[in-house]
Amino acid sequence: MSRFVATLATLFALLTPHETQALFHLAVIDEVKSGANGNPSIQYVEIRMLSANQTLVAHSRLTVFKCSGDGGGSAVLIADLPANVPNGGPNLRWIMASPSAAVFLAQSGITPDFTWDATVIGSIPTACGMICWGAPSSTVPPNPPTWDATNPANYTDCVAYGTYDGAPEPAGNPPAGATPGDPTFSLRRADDLMFSNNFTLDCPSPTNNANMMGTFGSCTPPTTTSTSTTSTTTSTTLAFGGDDTGCVPDTKGHLKCGDGLGKAFGKAIRAVIKCHQKQAHAAFAVPPADDEACEEGTGTGKSAKEKLDAAIAKLSPLCSGQQLSGATAEETTLFASKTNPASLDAQNGNVYCDGTTSIDASGDDAGTVDMAAADAKNRLKCADTVGAELGKLAAAVIKCHQKVADARFAFKPFDEEACEETDPVKHKAAHEKYSAAMDKLDLKGTCTQTCLSRTSRDMLAANVISQIEAANEVAYPCP
Repeated sequence: MSRFVATLATLFALLTPHETQALFHLAVIDEVKSGANGNPSIQYVEIRMLSANQTLVAHSRLTVFKCSGDGGGSAVLIADLPANVPNGGPNLRWIMASPSAAVFLAQSGITPDFTWDATVIGSIPTACGMICWGAPSSTVPPNPPTWDATNPANYTDCVAYGTYDGAPEPAGNPPAGATPGDPTFSLRRADDLMFSNNFTLDCPSPTNNANMMGTFGSCTPPTTTSTSTTSTTTSTTLAFGGDDTGCVPDTKGHLKCGDGLGKAFGKAIRAVIKCHQKQAHAAFAVPPADDEACEEGTGTGKSAKEKLDAAIAKLSPLCSGQQLSGATAEETTLFASKTNPASLDAQNGNVYCDGTTSIDASGDDAGTVDMAAADAKNRLKCADTVGAELGKLAAAVIKCHQKVADARFAFKPFDEEACEETDPVKHKAAHEKYSAAMDKLDLKGTCTQTCLSRTSRDMLAANVISQIEAANEVAYPCP
């Protein structure tokens, strides 16, 4: 971070009320218990924070969704959490409990952070159901909490268990096989992923926000844990699907590597296009200049390829062997000469496609310009703009794929169509932005060369999107 950015961040922190920097949505349901010591009303739900400052929980809700055998529907245990929790940080916890659980936990010297009235509102089903907690916001829970509590997608996290058959779990996962009604053990999360079904049985360890843990007497951890009998859909087998190749990464490190590789390749593509633009302009000053120093470099580290190499090297500790080998192969293709039709040098001929004057004295790059045309400058401007916008389109589509990977890794929904093709609300999808730029060229009458007719320019955009989708497996390979 630069000193200037750091200074701005510090000033912002000083000028902004401290509480607004605390959120609540980076947290998961960590443990559920329904019944203990022969008393089915001893129940609690423990929340675990995944990041710092996740303390603004006031006005969030705790709700149970019942199976059809229990009458179906939902019951709100806490409709409006009355306060925030004071302590925030990764892996800090807090508890919501029934009155019976509060009494029971007091015997071991701890107090739940919140207590609900189970006798009036309802209780947690022991063998089959779904627990959801949170609110539909990424900043603070809405106040008053008038949002639809019967829609599981409105919650921060849910866990379904047993033979649950009620309102669909937001991520579409099958229920966890273990249940919170085990007489000895509680239902415990085994990962950090929101809306996962990776829950097992373990010794109860209710821990409040003061980091005090209660006990349920002596307990020996189970030698074998009960898990879902249905195959779990995990990030190691979750394909992007649709037009996109690749699979969602299996670890946070591989996810960070994939996101970083996508960003690096997006920058490299735009950098090479800029090299080609300079080369095309130099063609009007005979003889035309070679752009290899701009593309490949001379050892200064400032060329497009050298910067890409540096980015890959920096990411390599996080990457799998598949990711690194895929990145190497993709780089070789993109930086090949015009004899490889998939290279950037070859595709340059689709943009600088007018006239007969080559833009490259060495003949390594495809591309020609019409120096004799009466509107030669306009035609050159058209090609420059189309090339630049294609580079922006490629980088934007890559960014959409990053957002898809990040969302699916966290079992969160993401509308790729609205990001990549058509955004019905803001109209800022990647393809829409490209089309808007082409509309401006049409309005000004800039593109008079036949090879860059509107139809041709639209086809170039479609080809770029297809290539990025096909190359998605470079950053996010399937196992």
